[in-house]
Amino acid sequence: MVRTRADPARLAWPVAASVVLLGLGGFALGRLSTALLPGELQTWRPVLVLLAAVLILVLLARFFVRPFVRWLNNRYVLTSMRLIHRRGAARRSEHQIPLSAVYQLDISQSLFQRFVGSGTLLVDLGRDRVVTYRNVPRIHVFKDYVVDAVSELPLTLMFDGVDMEIDSTYAQREDPGANQERRGGGR
Repeated sequence: MVRTRADPARLAWPVAASVVLLGLGGFALGRLSTALLPGELQTWRPVLVLLAAVLILVLLARFFVRPFVRWLNNRYVLTSMRLIHRRGAARRSEHQIPLSAVYQLDISQSLFQRFVGSGTLLVDLGRDRVVTYRNVPRIHVFKDYVVDAVSELPLTLMFDGVDMEIDSTYAQREDPGANQERRGGGR
């Protein structure tokens, strides 16, 4: 029914950090390649430029690529029977909740999340078990989809597979156990 990633607004800080890092790295590489360096360092200029470029790439991988890959490989999936959270690129993990186990849904939003329309979905499974889905985009719409999917489940799934329909002949009798035969002796 729904397949989505976490809200892309959580990438705002990594993007800002990478822009600052690229600006400072470009400035440092420009100064290293054109500045007059003291005696011995003049011969090491190509190595210093290479080290600075490698350092910039490592910091860029740490502050932008890693959060971007995490965001890219984090999915929330709602089916007609389950709520699924998939994570990971190389090592994938998946957590599934049957919709029949959902007891209550709550939403939590910070001021920034309210501004961008995302939020945290808290799925209460009863017995003090709560599963948290962070940074769900369009949180109110997603919650409505989950509520609709839960309400469309057959009643038998809501009660551990027990058939809740009553037999019409059983319901019409006054004392359903009166017509049962006793087995064994007359004790």
